[in-house]
Amino acid sequence: MQAMRLNRPFLTLCMIFSLVFGAFAQSRAMLTVIASEGPAQVILDGKLLGIGNPTFSGQVSTGNHELVVRKSGLPEFRQRITIGAGGLTVNAQLGGSGGAVLPAPTPTPPPAVVNYTLSVNANVAGADVFINGIQAGKTPFTGQVSRGSYNVVVRAPGYNDYSQSVSVTGAAVVNASLNPIAVPLNLGNLFPGAEVFLNGTKIGVAGGSPFVAQVAPGTYTLTVRAGGFMDFSIQITVGTGGFSYTPALQPMMASYSFEIPASMTNPAMKGNPWSQIQLYIDGAAQKDFKGQVQPGRHTLRMVSGAFLIEFVYDFESGKSYTIEPFAGMMVK
Repeated sequence: MQAMRLNRPFLTLCMIFSLVFGAFAQSRAMLTVIASEGPAQVILDGKLLGIGNPTFSGQVSTGNHELVVRKSGLPEFRQRITIGAGGLTVNAQLGGSGGAVLPAPTPTPPPAVVNYTLSVNANVAGADVFINGIQAGKTPFTGQVSRGSYNVVVRAPGYNDYSQSVSVTGAAVVNASLNPIAVPLNLGNLFPGAEVFLNGTKIGVAGGSPFVAQVAPGTYTLTVRAGGFMDFSIQITVGTGGFSYTPALQPMMASYSFEIPASMTNPAMKGNPWSQIQLYIDGAAQKDFKGQVQPGRHTLRMVSGAFLIEFVYDFESGKSYTIEPFAGMMVK
């Protein structure tokens, strides 16, 4: 019994605390007041909430309240309002008979975002793909984007950037064709008419000025071909700054062959008749009667016993000559 008498004051205090706490924990909602003339004072239950110029919004307790909207020089707006959990909007017509009380508008949910497929292909595999300046991946690329306009850039080392604007309203495809970066290949003054090849593909013909062609960086087999000259071939590596080189073309040799008709040899002589003849070209003794000489003028001399034959001849590059020193007998 004594314990129950002690607990009653405690229970009473708990009930009072619950009532006070419940009052403070009362729910709140948004009150929006739109004054027809601003700035105007917004007063709720005799307390100034703020100024509407022309709109005032603030969190207040739900329930019944006395709303006054007041502007100096105009009749005030006064109305009893009930604020629910969804809030309340009041159009306060100052100087009029009253205002319209509207419930707080329900927020309109944003429209659902629809994504579309954007594919980017290129003639260079693994090229970087940028969409509106942000790297998105590498070719071949497929991604999801929303409706709108985009700038697509495809970039790869050794190639010029490819850029395209695309408006996406559905599935979109970008086919990028990247062009190699061109740098100068300078071969200097070549023999006019010389043909220039890279990896077997003809890229130009030399004229009267230094030969310069635009090529992509890389490693090539350079071949220069000109009439009367031996083909020149070398492997070169063209860097991003270009490449300069002057090929040295060598003239093609002229071929010669000495022949003595069988009718001109002495059948009584035993052995090789050529062993009885000495050949000199420009004063230098030759071991063979077939060979090559540089294009140009040369002096040829044949000596056999008491006989000597000498003559001067202009040999052209790339040509073959058959020489018959004892072709016949001249009678004057």
